Amino acid sequence: MRLSPAFAGLLLAGCALGADPGPLTQPDTVNVPDMAVLGPKIQSTFKTVKLTGYPRISPVRKAPVSALGDWIVCLMSDAESDARIYALLIQNNEIVDYRLALMVDGCAGERFAPLPGPRLTR
Repeated sequence: MRLSPAFAGLLLAGCALGADPGPLTQPDTVNVPDMAVLGPKIQSTFKTVKLTGYPRISPVRKAPVSALGDWIVCLMSDAESDARIYALLIQNNEIVDYRLALMVDGCAGERFAPLPGPRLTR
């Protein structure tokens, strides 16, 4: 069966008559986790996973779609002998899950800085 070019054009034009998608939404910056609230929780996770040295974290960013939380922070130690990196999944200023970082977490390319606040004792 052969469609006439006019009929094919009408079909394609009909797809363009759908609802206006509206403006693109901006990233959700209203609910960005508060590092002052998360700091002690990150220190606790650092102790729980038994990393050595002092904690270093990446900047907070949106988590992958498949993650259990809305935000992610990558956590590692400042000790060169401990190369493990953890992904901390965050929602509503709570760490809802953590795991050894996966490729999808994007922690390998992050810049890490010391965790703000008092340092852990060794």
